[in-house]
Amino acid sequence: MTNTSGYIVNPATVTNVQRFSLHDGGGIRTVVFLKGCPFRCPWCCNPENLSAEPEVSLKERLCMHCSPRPGGAPCATAPEDCPTGAKELLGRTRTVDDLVAEVARDGAFFEESGGGVTVSGGECLLRQDFLLAFLEACRAEGLSTAVETTLALPLEDPARLVAACDVLLVDFKIADRARSLEVTGIDPELRDANLRTVLGLGARVVARMPIIPGFTDDDACVAANVARIRELGLSRVDVLPFHQLGQGKYDATGRDYALRDVPQLSDADVEGVVARCEAAGLATVVHGE
Repeated sequence: MTNTSGYIVNPATVTNVQRFSLHDGGGIRTVVFLKGCPFRCPWCCNPENLSAEPEVSLKERLCMHCSPRPGGAPCATAPEDCPTGAKELLGRTRTVDDLVAEVARDGAFFEESGGGVTVSGGECLLRQDFLLAFLEACRAEGLSTAVETTLALPLEDPARLVAACDVLLVDFKIADRARSLEVTGIDPELRDANLRTVLGLGARVVARMPIIPGFTDDDACVAANVARIRELGLSRVDVLPFHQLGQGKYDATGRDYALRDVPQLSDADVEGVVARCEAAGLATVVHGE
């Protein structure tokens, strides 16, 4: 399918176009969530984006049991016919052109706030053909662009990515490579190699450090991430305290959630992390901007 970017790409599965976001690249952002992720972070707050395929969620608290469920069978009502919105289809096929037309409606908010469009996931690098075409089409409309990513997949066209993206928001999670591969599947060495490539091409990169109890919050992990961020020549880091905003999504999609009983962190809980980052000369923003 040919789109306004001039490239031929297949449609992508998108779970959500979230408007008026404030912590995803600067200013007011419209965030596009592409479905599908090869990694499995136990703390993931977007479990609905792990599978690349559309799926159905069910919020039991909204269900009025309008459909009989003999023997514990699942609800037979189609999501589009659910009278309370308890049942929802997660993932719709979108083309570059229709997605750009939707996000461009927020252009006035972007202009006033210095915001723009951010692509997230899942891991949006799974669909680099769609991602690049979409970013380029947004830029053709005069929209600023950002990408939230692990940057831990092979890059198909680094120069094209850098040219189409105003800022890359790149995760620094479990610093130890063996443990990262075991727990999440993410290879920090591949991320760093990709970072050196895109930085060499002039990319603007913001490091992001999610602080997750039991996984990324220990002193050794924080120190190693800070050292690596400085070594790579990055100047800013967003410190992201663990939250429980995604817990209900696990219930709605029938997934187990390993961190269900872990208390979320306050800004005060990450003061030590912030101090370490600032002591290393990094501009540090809690929650991001």
